[in-house]
Amino acid sequence: MARTKGFDEATVLQRARDLFWEQGYKATSIQELEVATGLSRSSIYRFFGGKRSLYDQTLEAYQKENLRGMREILAAPGNLRTRLQALFNRILEAKTKPGNNCSAGCYIVNSTTELATTCPDNFGFVATNRKKFVAVLTEAIRQAQAAGEIAASADPLAQANLLFVGYNGLQVVTKTGMPNEELSATIEQLLSGLAWA
Repeated sequence: MARTKGFDEATVLQRARDLFWEQGYKATSIQELEVATGLSRSSIYRFFGGKRSLYDQTLEAYQKENLRGMREILAAPGNLRTRLQALFNRILEAKTKPGNNCSAGCYIVNSTTELATTCPDNFGFVATNRKKFVAVLTEAIRQAQAAGEIAASADPLAQANLLFVGYNGLQVVTKTGMPNEELSATIEQLLSGLAWA
């Protein structure tokens, strides 16, 4: 008879993610993961493939959650500027929410800055994440063009890339203690730079 896991996979991934998010991948030991997840080393290897595989799975789970939230915001009623404002305001909300690890920056952005230049596998993940993020933004901009909100002459991909760079840049600078009023002003400036009709 096959043995059941005896644990909730989503809970384990969340606990491991929180530890990696707080300390970074390299600084997190397998012993610390045992304590955080409640699993033995052998179970971590048996069910998740080891530290690196567990880390990759936490990134994938976070990416799905993040993109789902992004799509929900961009599909909400209102004009594109209002929806983009709501999307960028997530950075401010996460920064001030008690107990939220987003105050330490975005999990995927942190992974990018820690591992992208030293780990080819991680570079592939963050490159794919960028493409998915930009694809969602590009579609939203195309829809706004069709509605007459964005200039018909604008390049939707270029506009989406501008938003992607701005969004991720703001995720990084939240870690520097930039005041919310300055972050808000930066967001306003960034959104004003789009090719509004």
